[in-house]
Order: sequence, then structure tokens, then C-alpha cells
Amino acid sequence: MADQIETIPRFICDDHLGKLARYLRVSGFDTLFENDIDNSRLIQFSLDDKRYILTRDRRLLERRLVRYFFLIEHNLWPDQLKAVLDNFDLSINRSRMFTRCLEDNTLIVPVEKETIREIVHPHTYQHHSDYRHCPTCMRVYWSGSHIKAMTKRLSEAGIPILD
Repeated sequence: MADQIETIPRFICDDHLGKLARYLRVSGFDTLFENDIDNSRLIQFSLDDKRYILTRDRRLLERRLVRYFFLIEHNLWPDQLKAVLDNFDLSINRSRMFTRCLEDNTLIVPVEKETIREIVHPHTYQHHSDYRHCPTCMRVYWSGSHIKAMTKRLSEAGIPILD
């Protein structure tokens, strides 16, 4: 069927679900998010890219063009994330985590350490060797304490991470 959604769903979050969008990206799931996105644009992205709309807005779901959606009924991002994972029968795999830019959702790619010397703090440069960057916004990523902190938050929320 030509109108079917792909096996690993892609998402677009309404403007009330920024933390959920961030943790879906942390988990490696293709998730669009824009602050102050209007409903017409949200629906158009969903239709054009065959993305599930994740929303807390019941009125949005009454619009006849909304085809792919999941209503988020929880207030806190850990509960929202668990609900999305459960609903779509998804799991978080360590190998897929931190593969997307947390700012713009682009897949991040490895970069040679020497090319980012002037961009990162000297201490960071000295103590890390594996760097990635976003080809869209040029943000640089490395496996620092922020990675451990986000992983710990997922674990403390009772969200399993598979190896």
C-alpha cells in the first residue's frame, strides 16, 4: 500500500512536546520539532513525510487531514516517551543512541579530530578522540558527561536501553 508508514516510524511533535522530541532524538528516532509550529504546517509535514504527529491537542485530531497520529496523555517526558515506545512497539538500542543532532534532527557523522581543534574547548580536545558533527548546523558532539547524564536520566525513569 503506497500510503503506509515505514517500519520504524518517523515523528513530528507539536510545540508542547519539546522534551519528548529531544529524548526521541537522543534515542535515535527521526523526530521533527519546531517551537510555535502551527497546526496546518504540522499536518502538512506529517502528510508529506509520512510522519506520526505526536500531540497533546485533541482538537488537532479532529481535523480530517490528520492521518497518522498518537495522542500524548501524560504531562512528563519520561511517561510520554514510555507511551510512544509502547504504542509503536519500539525499544531504545544503545547503538542507535546519539546518532541524530539534538538541535535539528540531522544524522550526525564522524569527523576527524584535527578539524575541530579550534571549535571545542582545549580540555575537551585533549581528553576525547571520537567526535561527530551535524552537517546541517555544524554542531560538534563527543562522548562527554552530557551523554552519561542523559543515559542516566533514561535509566532512572525506568526506560530500558538495550545493548
